[in-house]
Amino acid sequence: MCGMITGLLPIDCVRERGYPYPVLVNLYAKMGLHRYNMLKGTNFQLDSLVKFNMLQNCVSSVYMTLLAHEPAPDPLAKTFQVRVDEHKANSLAFECSIARIKDEVITKKPFVPHFHGDALAYGIFKGELPNWPSDDALNDGKRFYLVRLSLKESEWQANDWISMYLELVICAHDRRIRKRDVYSQLEILEVAIETGVEDVEPPIETGVEDVEPPNERLNATSVNVYIKFKGMENVITPMMIFESGEHVEHKAVVRRVLNEHSGDMTLSGKFCGGLSTKKKIQSSKKRTRSD
Repeated sequence: MCGMITGLLPIDCVRERGYPYPVLVNLYAKMGLHRYNMLKGTNFQLDSLVKFNMLQNCVSSVYMTLLAHEPAPDPLAKTFQVRVDEHKANSLAFECSIARIKDEVITKKPFVPHFHGDALAYGIFKGELPNWPSDDALNDGKRFYLVRLSLKESEWQANDWISMYLELVICAHDRRIRKRDVYSQLEILEVAIETGVEDVEPPIETGVEDVEPPNERLNATSVNVYIKFKGMENVITPMMIFESGEHVEHKAVVRRVLNEHSGDMTLSGKFCGGLSTKKKIQSSKKRTRSD
């Protein structure tokens, strides 16, 4: 492993067998390609990481070089550069400000850790992440689009970012995950996409039933994604306790905000439904004082 350079730890993924947070860094690389695909209308898929530089802090910045290909029309791999800046420790909150084919854009700007761009949120996408909505709220078709779990395999592949968002929530809260088999047990049970009213397209008149074009909601630049799932033995998140067991249904919320002009994308997420340990600590302190 090479030495430190201006606070960054350089990692050669080709020569080195192991490196810090391999699952999380690979997900960050996929996130960069997801950003690029949304902006360019492409379908690049990750082949492998080549190298990356990481700031050695609990809140890090990562600059990656990777290989990716587009299944059609050109299957040849291209070299990409992706940058991710984390905003919080032990939680899903980061910004992807660079995702480009190498030499596509030439810049001489220095690498400044913890860069915050201008993926500005608006309306319902400002402030704290929402909690899981009620059943009545989920029935509001203007606010939520319910993803059909009976989608064909090709349709799921086109929207594989949904499972990637879930994996990011899990891994961001537990960076120690080193094997992807942790995710092989996951089963997504329900997905709801919340968009702004302005992102809702009028339904298509079919003569039988009005059907809303799903891609308009799935590809909206600003969304709250609600995911119900099972297959995870223990949910790990600071100051929260969740019921254990792979049979237990868990819930997660992920927010995406993409600025189409600057290209900056932020992603934040959390688990819902746990019990706060803060309340337990506070109540135990009160009992101790009264005693």
